[in-house]
Amino acid sequence: MIASRKAPTVTVIIPVKNDAERLSVCLNSLAKSSADQLVVVDNGSTDSSLEVAKQAGCITLEAPHAKVGAMRNRGVASSDGEILAFVDSDHELLEEWLEAGVRLLCGDERAVAVGSHYLPPTNGTWVQRAWAVHRLRGASPREVDWLGSGNLFVRRSDFLKVNGFREDLTAAEDVDLCYRLRSELGGRIICDQSIRNIHHGEAKTIGAFFRKEYWRGSSGLRAWASQGFPLRDLPSFLWPLWHLFGLLAVVVLLFAAAVNPTPGWFQGSLLAIGTLFLPSLVLSLKTCWQERRLDCLLTLGILYFVYGLARAAALFKS
Repeated sequence: MIASRKAPTVTVIIPVKNDAERLSVCLNSLAKSSADQLVVVDNGSTDSSLEVAKQAGCITLEAPHAKVGAMRNRGVASSDGEILAFVDSDHELLEEWLEAGVRLLCGDERAVAVGSHYLPPTNGTWVQRAWAVHRLRGASPREVDWLGSGNLFVRRSDFLKVNGFREDLTAAEDVDLCYRLRSELGGRIICDQSIRNIHHGEAKTIGAFFRKEYWRGSSGLRAWASQGFPLRDLPSFLWPLWHLFGLLAVVVLLFAAAVNPTPGWFQGSLLAIGTLFLPSLVLSLKTCWQERRLDCLLTLGILYFVYGLARAAALFKS
């Protein structure tokens, strides 16, 4: 008789700051999972986040003023699960989330990380619905360059081999971790939408979307530089540069038209505005055509444009 293989132990690590209500939803969605440990790392909350975590029976740690990469590393160091599942406090895990992630990671020896892009809330705004068309595009399962750390499964042994998350990055720490897992260990990052995870913190409005992408882009250039400027990521940096210089051109032309109000300057200004927005519309058309979602053509085009502006502004964020 052949003995059955023992299931790996699993630790779920959740950073939080002043998010008690959504943390409660997150932990409730994990209540029936097979996780061996739930670790909540608090970033100096002044609400009841820590109390919510303690009442749910979680291991609780305090890491005030730490960046999110350092918070997650602290959670790893204080746990012993063989599989590390990373999720954020504003996420809700759907049925079989943990089991699907563990099964897929353990079933592929070449996989160094598995997960999926986040689902929008079921009652999401038009911003959340349109951006989900972009985020969830493409067939599943498939190999990808990176996955967000709000829905990510990694073996502890692999995580430690690459020294975990960088602790100096404000954002893009997940992109950097996945890059090192691929480059240093020669492994695959697998996106599979059966690992279902709803992100309730997704931006609801244009203003919130701009602010979130501005924050997300704040460490992008530094992370890219630390990776040796891989050419595969070049389009991600040309996009904000296009919007930066295009917007400067529009401002200059509008100023010239105001100083010298002739038809030529006004026509030049309109042409510059159209040229600035055109790539966003073309990219939206490509995405919506591939996903059979032409109803989102204009809304997704607007979000691609706002994304470019936010990432252009993030180039100046220290």
